[in-house]
Amino acid sequence: MKTISKIKYGIILALFAFFVSCEGPMGPAGPAGADGKDGTNGIDGVDGTDGQDGNANVIASAWITPTWSATNAVYGEFTADEAAITTDFMNTGVVLSYTDWMGAGQFIYALPYTFQDGGTVSVNFNMQAGKIRWWFSADHNYTPNAGAKFRYVLIPASTSSKSANSKQAILYNLDKAGVDVNNYYDVCAYFGIEP
Repeated sequence: MKTISKIKYGIILALFAFFVSCEGPMGPAGPAGADGKDGTNGIDGVDGTDGQDGNANVIASAWITPTWSATNAVYGEFTADEAAITTDFMNTGVVLSYTDWMGAGQFIYALPYTFQDGGTVSVNFNMQAGKIRWWFSADHNYTPNAGAKFRYVLIPASTSSKSANSKQAILYNLDKAGVDVNNYYDVCAYFGIEP
């Protein structure tokens, strides 16, 4: 009798499983639900601090052909006007100057530049408000190459970092970025200047 009961329960269980596992046709879609409310899942973040000023204020001159105050002499100079060289800039910014001394575009030298040509010749520059001045000096009468050209790059300190050490900070940051300021092409590439 126990065996028949077990068989009866087994058949009932199999029939139940069969009917439960059968699928019928899919019913129609239900009505759309109501729009949800803007949640509080996200919280607005805090505004970040401003980043360091970029290179937008860097000025690069065109190549300038000098008109020397003297030729075939031990000293000669010339100046070019540059309104961006203010007293503030002179105190906080950096000027880099380069020469294409032979005028052939093959060798660009950072200033100051010293070489031998029948004696020692030095080429240098300085600035004053509104002007940049280049000069050569030699230990003998010297005639500069007529094709010589000069160019300068003005790098102002960022507004947020102006201080007594701004010039050192600019040069330090360039060095840290792998820029050799004595290499004209490094400087051009870093600041996006057309060589």
